[in-house]
Amino acid sequence: MAQKLFARGLVCILGVSIISSYSFAGYSVNAMCYLEDKSGAVTQPLNITAAEAAEEKDDQVTRPTKVTAEDTREKFRIASLSKILVTHWAVAKLGLEYRFKTKVSISATAPDKTCHVHFSGDQDIFFGKEMLQKAFTQLDEKAKAQGCATVKQVSYDEKLVIPFHKATGTYVIQHRDDRADGFRDGDPDNWYGPITTQSALLNYVKKFAPARFKGSSVGPVNSVSYEEYLKTATVKSYSFKSRPLYMMMREFNAYSFNIPPNILFEKLGGTEAYSNFIENRLGIRSQVSVKNGSGYPINSTKPDRFDNTVSCNAFVRIVQDLDHMIKAYKGSKQFQLADVMPVGGKEELNSTLKHYYGGSVFQNTIAGKTGTANEAITFGGMLSTSEGAIYFAVYTNPDSLDRTNAGLARSYIRDVVTLFIGRLKLKAFNYEQIGAMTPTDDYANFVEETKLNNKLN
Repeated sequence: MAQKLFARGLVCILGVSIISSYSFAGYSVNAMCYLEDKSGAVTQPLNITAAEAAEEKDDQVTRPTKVTAEDTREKFRIASLSKILVTHWAVAKLGLEYRFKTKVSISATAPDKTCHVHFSGDQDIFFGKEMLQKAFTQLDEKAKAQGCATVKQVSYDEKLVIPFHKATGTYVIQHRDDRADGFRDGDPDNWYGPITTQSALLNYVKKFAPARFKGSSVGPVNSVSYEEYLKTATVKSYSFKSRPLYMMMREFNAYSFNIPPNILFEKLGGTEAYSNFIENRLGIRSQVSVKNGSGYPINSTKPDRFDNTVSCNAFVRIVQDLDHMIKAYKGSKQFQLADVMPVGGKEELNSTLKHYYGGSVFQNTIAGKTGTANEAITFGGMLSTSEGAIYFAVYTNPDSLDRTNAGLARSYIRDVVTLFIGRLKLKAFNYEQIGAMTPTDDYANFVEETKLNNKLN
């Protein structure tokens, strides 16, 4: 019933068709809900009253709504809100300060002074050109010290993931200036797949690597085979690490990158593992259907398209649990949702929130995530009030994903959130903008690995 009522705005009762109050010109409303962070609280439908609709000056909110508890438990497309789900999973499984560790080995010098370099990956979700440059600069120094005049072969295992757009020759760009190349909102299948790592490494070796590597062949060697090779080879091995995971997650949530959360979802175990996790953690498997970490539709232009669908109730409970885990985390500092999600206000210059949630009322009072895909314009997150956090979500369905209809849906969501805020006493949280994530830090410097029985530790 709810699917017909909200997604199409039309329901037939006793043979008489009536137009639902949830259907608007250009879009319709699927579900809206909120959850107070109080003991025993349950998810409530978020409804706009007739008085609120009458007072709203913006014409996007013109009628009251009647969302039911049943509607909040029905699954709908959530688009990029999916990135919050994989953030929640990663915090639970890896921790906020996890760093992806990549190992690199240099074979002993052969009589002809040629060497072999091998990368053992950790599915680093932001392994881009900057990291390659840092690694190859250090590799050149280490290879020279080992007497390697040339590196004959560069190999890698199945867990080294380097997103790369072969058609444009573009790597992961980590400074948010990638709109022309589509890394932010493009189809992940164009950037990440079985052969992208080889294409990325081959391109880098040919165009950017030091002269010692220019003639290197590039190809995969799986981890089992390389372990066998290590039993007879003499190597020197080093490791280097990524930025901490919480920075990476804030980066892909703030700017809504698609590829990194997809890689993270696979690293954590994929679809079945996520279903088991969410059932064991919150008991809501039936309200969650998720097959990737970004929310970008799978097979987006084909009949067998698949979208992540999650109920409003499930989403707000996940955000609440994420908030609790982050606050309970014991690490280098006291963490909060703002460390993994964008926040409202004028200082959030680089995020999908900046246009609709840059006003002073949202300044450090809201941590949220937008979602945009065909048939889904969504928003959800946390509001900070004097009585504690309130978690919320609003799902809409645009008639088409063009500038007009998508804009109307986004404006409606913003106006609904603004009206809801009018019922609350907001309390700003302490947060200082950190800007865009820099690609590397001191952890990207090589650390020599110890050897045990001639194997990598």
